[in-house]
Amino acid sequence: MATSTSENLQDVAQSARETLAQQKDGAANHLGNLAGTLRKAARESDGGADAPAAHMTEWAADALERVSATLRSNDLNGMMRQVESFARSQPVAFFFAAAATGFLATRFLKAGARASPAQQDGAGPQAGSQREPGSYQPSGGAIDKTDAASTAPL
Repeated sequence: MATSTSENLQDVAQSARETLAQQKDGAANHLGNLAGTLRKAARESDGGADAPAAHMTEWAADALERVSATLRSNDLNGMMRQVESFARSQPVAFFFAAAATGFLATRFLKAGARASPAQQDGAGPQAGSQREPGSYQPSGGAIDKTDAASTAPL
């Protein structure tokens, strides 16, 4: 029985490793595609290639391409060793990076939850009666102060 449990745990661990590797490769591909899209947008922007926004967009595309290449070239164990090494050598920076990552992940998850498929196609329970906080109301309605405050930039 102990052998069966041990084999099951190994199977689960192997399955988790394979799933993470697939997600890592998918993330690398998505980041590479996003970098290409950003470059295209920078080239086609109205301000031209010399505009500050175009330079920032190119910089962001470069960074995304570096992250994508790193994800493609490293295996999960190697990346974990690098993270552990960084955490040991720079614990304060690691803490703030982890906190920022958690904050951004939460913001993205909340933003995705607001745009659920039922709300997008108007099939929600109160379709038409709900609005985005701080949104424009052509019927002359006032913007709710609590809604406007909740959408203030950070």
